[in-house]
Amino acid sequence: MNDEDKIRKFESAFKIEDINIDNDRLMVYVIDILEGMKIEPTFDKTVVAAFKMFPSRFSLVGFKEYPDAKRVHDCLFHCTYKTKGWIIGNAQSGYKVSDKGKYYLEEIQKIIDKEIELPKTYQEKVRRKERTAIDSFKETKAFKKYFDGGKKDIDKDDVKEALNIFKYADKKDIEKNLYKYLSYAEILDDRLALDFLNFISKNKERLI
Repeated sequence: MNDEDKIRKFESAFKIEDINIDNDRLMVYVIDILEGMKIEPTFDKTVVAAFKMFPSRFSLVGFKEYPDAKRVHDCLFHCTYKTKGWIIGNAQSGYKVSDKGKYYLEEIQKIIDKEIELPKTYQEKVRRKERTAIDSFKETKAFKKYFDGGKKDIDKDDVKEALNIFKYADKKDIEKNLYKYLSYAEILDDRLALDFLNFISKNKERLI
């Protein structure tokens, strides 16, 4: 069986949602697994292996069935940079865990086994247009009013601000932005944003 076929048989290593660990440490873990299986950790193999082992962390936003090569690239950049130095190599030469990285592997395994816990909570939000838009949406007055019990106080200007549209926009443009934000929230599976956006949609006559 060649390296590619071995990687195709990889399955989720463990339920990552239950563990407080950052993607850079997971990348060290992935490279170590590949090395341990005598699989050369080239960039492409690392991308697919990381996705197969941790799909919720290394998949594309809105396309969860596909790996996000940029996210893997960013982790490899962090881990090979001199301030960390957990991994050595590059896309041309391939990668391997450094001596410093091997020191951290013991800690990583203990985190995975839930023997220790990192003091910081890692949520690893992907910076994409959808995430940026929804994060800004959730900081608006309208969103805060909605979840503070002030649904009746939300007016048309509040909704325009929330949907990032100018004050004198017509109804058609406002609805267009509403559906765009609904699409973003669905892609991100952001329940809170969807709840408020559906409220706006159901009350279009008053709010748009």
